[in-house]
Amino acid sequence: MGTDFDQNGLGIRLASPADAQGVLDVFAPYVRDTTVTFLSIVPSVEEYEAKITQILKLYPFLVCTNNDKVVGFAYASEMRSNDGYRWNVELSVYMDGGFQRRGMATALYTALFQILKIQGFVNLYAVIAVPNDASVALHKHFGFREVAVFENTGFKFGEWRDTVWMHHRLEGAIDPLEHGYPTAIGDINTKDIDNALDLAKALFKPA
Repeated sequence: MGTDFDQNGLGIRLASPADAQGVLDVFAPYVRDTTVTFLSIVPSVEEYEAKITQILKLYPFLVCTNNDKVVGFAYASEMRSNDGYRWNVELSVYMDGGFQRRGMATALYTALFQILKIQGFVNLYAVIAVPNDASVALHKHFGFREVAVFENTGFKFGEWRDTVWMHHRLEGAIDPLEHGYPTAIGDINTKDIDNALDLAKALFKPA
């Protein structure tokens, strides 16, 4: 994991399938060495290219970069498939271990939430394998509250782990009767996305 931090080289942008290798460089240590994710086999670059492509059909997938190197990412995905759940999303965020505590996860989530609100999403959910104090604290910072605990629901490294579900309803969220289904990320005004990204960049902390 890289630690060559350059305050002036930081950025946040929408991901593309070409970012798959950089995203995997961040994600792979979590798969191999932690219970943050219950995946036990690192996906291939081709698999992650397909995942990014699929997510971007509707949802935002953001990457945080340092001198064009991916050092973190966050995205929204489908919570459940039935039509009545379309206003809900499940969130994921991962940071390179060498770039934590620099406000990057906060910046990624700030941009992600603003874009999701513009799209017309309402309910945000995080599913956290515990213990994971840092992730729980991040979500509480954004107003998430714990709504459920699934005991002994994930098995990795020879142990069962609990998962905590946390929920946040976006302030000022749209009325589905007026807005209809959420708007696909590709149909959102690029200026609105740029404004959300610029707002988030101001949250980066100095080295």
